[in-house]
Amino acid sequence: MAVPPRYPLALCPTPILKLDRLSRQLGVELYLKRDDLTGLLESGNKVRKLEFLVGEAAAEGADTLISCGTLQSNCCRAVSAVAARLGMRAVLAVKGGKPATYDGNLLLDRLLGADIRYLSDAEFERVDEALDGLAEEVRQRGGRPYVIPESGSNEVGALGYLECAVELAGQIGQGAPRFDSVVITAFSGGSQAGLLMGKQLAGLPSDVVGVPIAFPAARVRDSIVRTMVKAITRFGLAIEVPKTIHLLDGYQGRGRAAVGDEELRVIAKLAAEEGVVLDPVYTAKAFAGLMDTLRKDPRALGQRVCFIHTGGIFSLFPFRESLSRLLDGEPSRHS
Repeated sequence: MAVPPRYPLALCPTPILKLDRLSRQLGVELYLKRDDLTGLLESGNKVRKLEFLVGEAAAEGADTLISCGTLQSNCCRAVSAVAARLGMRAVLAVKGGKPATYDGNLLLDRLLGADIRYLSDAEFERVDEALDGLAEEVRQRGGRPYVIPESGSNEVGALGYLECAVELAGQIGQGAPRFDSVVITAFSGGSQAGLLMGKQLAGLPSDVVGVPIAFPAARVRDSIVRTMVKAITRFGLAIEVPKTIHLLDGYQGRGRAAVGDEELRVIAKLAAEEGVVLDPVYTAKAFAGLMDTLRKDPRALGQRVCFIHTGGIFSLFPFRESLSRLLDGEPSRHS
């Protein structure tokens, strides 16, 4: 089966920035690939995935994009932005009750015209059923739905980071540093699966390392393998699933949505020292894990390390109170 058409949405190639102060502190050449700069409201890694997901949706004649996530889902915000840009409808199933005041990504979802359906924790446990129900609702109205899984994480979405690996290999070929390791946040592992596929196809010389921020490493590894197998089978890719999938385990904290002072301190440090802002839910946790790994052993990932900043800045704002207390040196209220 042919690879779905790629709908151009991202501003690529994204730049590579050396973190000079942190590099000196850690004794490693540390870089960021700024995938937070892939666009405007649809910025971040999700837009790379959506290039292929929306390409498939358009090829199927869809007029409505359906997706799911937390109240502050980056994927839901990106889906909302892309749908608005393309004149499509967005329907989102989000975990949590309707807040008294919209904030962060949820505020943007509403501004972008998305139809929001709020699910309880129990309902979200059966989110696939909810998505099927929303798709049927669209069909009953005469529409044509296309369902995007949480985080855009399937074999189609992974093609976005296959292309990112191709892009990165091209940048190295044109003078960017030859990185020993490329590190990325791992929720479901879809982006890492794409990088691992692109590494083989493009000859990317770097080890691809994921940092799980929610699920156990074994679960993430299994998801990466399943995604790669589906892509290889469906699209006929001439690659193999690697025998070893490199993950930095032990940095999941209290789960995806929970954010503590450690993550907030990482955000504040990188912002003050390098002028770059991470998001609290994903990249701050992974970057904290990367820094801890390098502090323990500066050569653990080689001399040149590139962290892919996958975006998510809008989810920073719902944590304004905790950040304000931390920046002002006041006691934490975290339980």
